[in-house]
Amino acid sequence: MARKNKPVATKLDLSRKKTREFDVDTNIKVAYKTGKILYGKNQILKNLFRENPFKMLIMSNNCPSELMTQINHFNSLLKDKLFIHKYKGSSWDLGLACAKPYMISVMGIIDFGDSDLISLRTK
Repeated sequence: MARKNKPVATKLDLSRKKTREFDVDTNIKVAYKTGKILYGKNQILKNLFRENPFKMLIMSNNCPSELMTQINHFNSLLKDKLFIHKYKGSSWDLGLACAKPYMISVMGIIDFGDSDLISLRTK
């Protein structure tokens, strides 16, 4: 009995291929677990005064305006400017992204770890 060959599809249907969206919350969790992150107003300001170990800052959308102006002022004085990402969620959401049961208004990333948060600079 001879086998009949099935016709081979020459074109791939790419219309159904899903593109993955960049999820900031997932990448914050990955950076928190595998990298090095500091959070909280006092920690961030203290480290901005001494030396600048941060590669990036993430601020919640309801971050106090006085804290924003302080950080922006210190950032303007730095030789190498920091990238400050404005997080879309509130400080509660930023705290939950770090698996903390409290509000985090600002966080500084020292080491990205296995996350892709550095790609936020291009977006």
